[in-house]
Amino acid sequence: MDESLEEQLAEARRQSEELKKTLDNCLDARKITEREAEINAEKAQSAIEEMQHFIYAVNHDLRQPLRSILTNAQLLERRRSDDSELKEYTSPIIEGATEINTLIESLVSFSRVGSLQRRSLIKLDIVLQLALLKVQKLVKESQAQIRFKNLPEAEVDESQFTQVFEHLLSNSIKYRGEETPNIEVSAQEDTDAYKISVRDNGVGIKPDYHQAVFAPFKRLHGKDIPGVGLGLSICKKIVTAHGGKIWVESDGQKGSTFHFTVPV
Repeated sequence: MDESLEEQLAEARRQSEELKKTLDNCLDARKITEREAEINAEKAQSAIEEMQHFIYAVNHDLRQPLRSILTNAQLLERRRSDDSELKEYTSPIIEGATEINTLIESLVSFSRVGSLQRRSLIKLDIVLQLALLKVQKLVKESQAQIRFKNLPEAEVDESQFTQVFEHLLSNSIKYRGEETPNIEVSAQEDTDAYKISVRDNGVGIKPDYHQAVFAPFKRLHGKDIPGVGLGLSICKKIVTAHGGKIWVESDGQKGSTFHFTVPV
């Protein structure tokens, strides 16, 4: 065999071996990356489960003493209803115990949303109407005007998306301005998702807080408006778990529009 041909074959074999080594290294690196991703996913799931167990334990261990404190304070207040000085002491106890109880309920609700989904194909008009039943007291007291029509059909967890609409509607009513609340719910179909918009004429949200409002326990108006600051966090958790995203648009003066997407 010609000497130059042998050299060429030897060089080809060498390059082939180097290529094989490179491919093997790439495969090994991919396996390592995949395994690291699996480990990280397992750690994340473990952390979620641990947090859920902690919240359930808090729920179980605190509810009974809270119930006892609340019941005894209320009984004492009823039996001594003519004692105004006593009421000065019992009222803060009842108010505080009630707030803690509400906070625990919200934490349990927050820990559960986004998981154990039972999705079904349902018209979002129906889901919105279910939410309206839950906020009907707020609607009646504020004389809010709520308009919607032709919302799309989507594959969602009915119970969880009822919560999304419930929190968005109640926020629009609670953070109203001097005018009667005027809320419009509309939908737009994009390439791969439906965009649902909830527009109101309330006090608005300054641009600096457009991200912060979705953080747990973030309350822009302190205790002036009732709540624990988990409503929008719950919305974000539910929408994200369904493969969508949620955001707000507002100039901080002329109302707000919350948008969220639902995959088609």
